[in-house]
Amino acid sequence: MGFFRQWKHALESNVEQLERGERINIDPLLLDQYPDAVYVLDCDLRLVDSNEKLSLLFNGEEERFVHPASWLPKAESERVQAFHQRSLQGETVHYELQARNADGRSIHLSITNTPLYTGRVITGLYGVVKDLTTQTELRERYNRMKVSRSLFERIPGLILIELDLETGTFYHSPQTGNLLGLTKRQLADMKRQLADMKREDFRNLIHEDDRGAFAAAIETLLHDHSQFEYETQLRAFNPKMKQYLELIVKVGVSKDRKAVTWAMFDVTNLVTAEEELTKERSKVRQLCEIVDSVIFERYFESKQFKFLTPGFSLIFGYTEDQFNAHPDYWQKVVVPDDVPKIKQAREVTLSGKPSTFSYRIFAKGNVKWIEENREPIFSEGGHVVGFRTLVKDITQLKEQQEEIWRLASLDPITNMPNRESITESVYHLTRKRNPFTLFSLSFNRIAEINHTFGYELGDEWRVATVNQLIRLLPKDALLGHLDADNVLILLPRRLEDPEVLALGKKLGSLSTHRFRVDVYDLFARISIGVSRYPEDGTQASELIKHACIAMNRADKKIGAQLELYSSQMDIESLKRYELLRDMRDALQNKEFYLMYQPKVNAWTGQIVGAEALMRWTHPTWGSISPAEFIPLAEESSLHLELTNWLIEEVCRYLMTLPKKVPISINVSAKYLYQEHFEHVLEDMLSRYHIPASYLEVEISETSLLEDAQQITQAFERLNDLGIPIAFDDFGKGYSSLAYLQAYSAQTIKIDRVFAHNVNQSRKAQGIIRSLLLIAEEFGMNVVVEGVEMMDDLLRLREFGCHVIQGFIFSRPLKEPEFEQALEAGTLTPIEEYVETIPSSSRLIHAGITITRLRDQDVAVGTSPIVIMRRGFKTIAFYASIRLPVDSDLSLVILLDDGMAPLPIQVTRLTELANGLYQYEASYEQTVELEKRLTALESEKPRGFTIQKAKDLIDQTD
Repeated sequence: MGFFRQWKHALESNVEQLERGERINIDPLLLDQYPDAVYVLDCDLRLVDSNEKLSLLFNGEEERFVHPASWLPKAESERVQAFHQRSLQGETVHYELQARNADGRSIHLSITNTPLYTGRVITGLYGVVKDLTTQTELRERYNRMKVSRSLFERIPGLILIELDLETGTFYHSPQTGNLLGLTKRQLADMKRQLADMKREDFRNLIHEDDRGAFAAAIETLLHDHSQFEYETQLRAFNPKMKQYLELIVKVGVSKDRKAVTWAMFDVTNLVTAEEELTKERSKVRQLCEIVDSVIFERYFESKQFKFLTPGFSLIFGYTEDQFNAHPDYWQKVVVPDDVPKIKQAREVTLSGKPSTFSYRIFAKGNVKWIEENREPIFSEGGHVVGFRTLVKDITQLKEQQEEIWRLASLDPITNMPNRESITESVYHLTRKRNPFTLFSLSFNRIAEINHTFGYELGDEWRVATVNQLIRLLPKDALLGHLDADNVLILLPRRLEDPEVLALGKKLGSLSTHRFRVDVYDLFARISIGVSRYPEDGTQASELIKHACIAMNRADKKIGAQLELYSSQMDIESLKRYELLRDMRDALQNKEFYLMYQPKVNAWTGQIVGAEALMRWTHPTWGSISPAEFIPLAEESSLHLELTNWLIEEVCRYLMTLPKKVPISINVSAKYLYQEHFEHVLEDMLSRYHIPASYLEVEISETSLLEDAQQITQAFERLNDLGIPIAFDDFGKGYSSLAYLQAYSAQTIKIDRVFAHNVNQSRKAQGIIRSLLLIAEEFGMNVVVEGVEMMDDLLRLREFGCHVIQGFIFSRPLKEPEFEQALEAGTLTPIEEYVETIPSSSRLIHAGITITRLRDQDVAVGTSPIVIMRRGFKTIAFYASIRLPVDSDLSLVILLDDGMAPLPIQVTRLTELANGLYQYEASYEQTVELEKRLTALESEKPRGFTIQKAKDLIDQTD
């Protein structure tokens, strides 16, 4: 760029002129001497001067060129302006630009901008513009040609040879040497001979019978300017293979007659295949005799059979002459029930399609199974005139298949239908569209028995339980094995709720039956799920799945052995049904939201993190906790969408926080089984610019599945992203310590069951101290959750617990409240006082139910409650179900005296740490009602507390 130094004196001599804002004139001779287009801009990006080449490039509109906004898209214009500003800041920049000039022609430019100095002051910039359009187009054309040639060269048996007659440039495809059997040296000689137009050695590769005609045709092609291509088939000798190859050769001359191209394709194998076909035909005849097969043709018009292989009489028991003498004789041979198959096959053949079918025939007093593979025979006019068929005797194969099917459809241990067989039975019932009922029943002991006593005794357990179960089933019931000691009972009729309950009670009695297995007496833990067609599903797999889902609910539910999939037997079932029904729309309607429970330094109260907790505001049931809707989401696979939503919401919220702390999210182990689950996390962190260390994934220790390799890989993928992992609810699973060794997590969250009343429990103290010691050895962090009492907090401080999460510091907070807490920085421990009604030494066991829902009467069962206190028009009770506050639900309490129910209106709800809920409700007091309540009260035992849901149904003496 030394050339532009010649302008320096002009700019320096006109400093005053520049300061006045006047235009500087540059000697045009200096500009025109430069080989490329050149322009000069002042500090205001106004054109000072340019040479003629720039004018030619832009058709005289060089002034328009320096104002990119007038001829470039907005993004490109801003990009060019940015480069100009960088040059005015003292930087030399290079960039390329794809655009269109004034006449609409696409151009590709390379531009260099360099600052111009006057003394030490930048007074403008100069630019050099190179037109790369031609080079770019040539490069693209070359690349396209290269790709085409590359694809051409991949075709097996195909070679390409090109010769430039002017320059002697020679090209051959990589397969040339192998196909023609030439060494590299011979290829080089061939190149020289072709370049010198001496093709004698090349012609010598061609068979002498083909050589003369080929040579004459090539000479004509090269010298007759009216000829441009020639094609023939010839034989060429391959020295390596020592044999002649059959080649199709096509020779072409370019239109300017400056290049010749040879394309050769090896068809040797095709010729050989035709020769082998004749040999194979004789082999087919022999093979048909060996495998009890015969090939024949039959023509519709003549009704005659043409037998292509012998052996027809061995299969059918009748000669070929008998069939040709009586064209309709085959109808007497085929079993009458299978004649429609033959007629249907004829229609398929007439439509011009092949077919395969099997049927039975009478052959010398025996019944045989025959399989035909038919192909239509067409006339020259394209009409079907008959068929050619391969007929096989498959009698023995059919007998084997029937035995295999019988064995495959039965469970080998219990000899009852297996999963595939019972599923097929359910499928056939759905096709009939008649209502029916499914019971999924599990004895729930096989895993323990296998691990404790061994698999042989486990097999005996399955036999003993099924035999006893059969005795209790109706005569029309069909029993099938699903897996382990889980069976499916199919009743080909619809059972109403009372019938379901009656049969369920009968089957549930097996939980008290003493099963004698070897020398042991074992008991079952019966759980039963019920689904009904069509209200619970229309597909076999769907109905079985729903019955199993209901069975799993019954297994988890306290005090119940049977559960209906969509029944309204009690409040819990009704609520669960409506939540599952409304969940997908709720996600779309943005009814889900997040709350954040702080994680706090146990000594200072400083907020060191938080856990994001999903909540759902249901139009009818009010606020719903994750403990209620997450299990339902997992039943329908909606938990994947919910988890994706959770990840994005937390990342979005983190981005908005002025003071950031790590936030943890709960992720199901099932979510980690997705093939690329980490891409969702990576995408969200990148989209919202959140460091990975601010997003922690909590995985429930009790939800870890058996596939250790899958979970290990999932943990590694999270660690590779830099996302911390925490074991949630740690200590509840039987493999807790094994998980610490197997999986690479960074934090242990000790379950609330150990923190609750830890000050009074020596066992809980020992467990927490042990876990703290193990965590220290493993270099892991520890969070203790569920801390509510000051005595428990003091005890945990004494043990050296650093981080606490619990109601003593804070309940879950909404976004504005959490932001205020972060702004304050610290939280003060406060021991909550829940009771607002005076405590009583007496209690009442009762039930609660719904009588009206959304202005409609409903009839559902009851959920157990315990009434602990009463005040003026106010009652306090505990329940295991979450009920909405101040809703339009009509709730009543059912008392054990069998008299009128007690209508109530819930006014306050307190969620307790042990999974229960404490309610306050208003009711209309009367003298008679108070007498009833007083009569039902029983003395509260000393030290009585409700610890878990089971305590609600245990009657206190």
